[in-house]
Amino acid sequence: MGSPAYKITLEDGRVILETRSFRSDRGSVLHSGIFSRELSASFIAAAAMGAVLGFFALITDLGLVHYVIGILVFAVVFPLSRLYILKEPYLETVFDGEWMTISLKRPIFGTRVKRPVGELKEIKIGHVKFEPENADAIAFVKKIALQHGTVIPGFGEVKEFYNVDLDFGDKSYTILTTHEKKDAEDVVLKLREFL
Repeated sequence: MGSPAYKITLEDGRVILETRSFRSDRGSVLHSGIFSRELSASFIAAAAMGAVLGFFALITDLGLVHYVIGILVFAVVFPLSRLYILKEPYLETVFDGEWMTISLKRPIFGTRVKRPVGELKEIKIGHVKFEPENADAIAFVKKIALQHGTVIPGFGEVKEFYNVDLDFGDKSYTILTTHEKKDAEDVVLKLREFL
């Protein structure tokens, strides 16, 4: 059960919370409007294609076959890099009897924290609100974007987040960030019921 922001399951006497939403930040104009994982994957695929064509150019004159091979390299590397290299990280929190494990799952350099459930002081909801700081600059950028026939999604809007935090006294861990307070309340209720 859960919303698109998270999935919470109860199995074999343990609770597992999985989410791709575990950070509350302002966001980036580049990431929301221009830059994407697909664009990065196309850069990686183009670099691989360029490397293959460069290799062929060093050993022979380029012909149609070499360009077809380059296109095939692009066609193979693009989806593979999107699926494996640029895979979106997610956070998995497992409450398993006496232990709680938080794992950041990503293709490279994942991290893991394991703490005794007995050390948990509180499960709480935090609220973070990001408001635009320079209304004139926002209006100017929106005007320029419209003149270029584009819109930057979410630019200049107030952003509110509700965080589910595990407080251990010495350290606090955010295990879910959502725009809906009800989602955060539901997760806290389910975790408290389990504990």
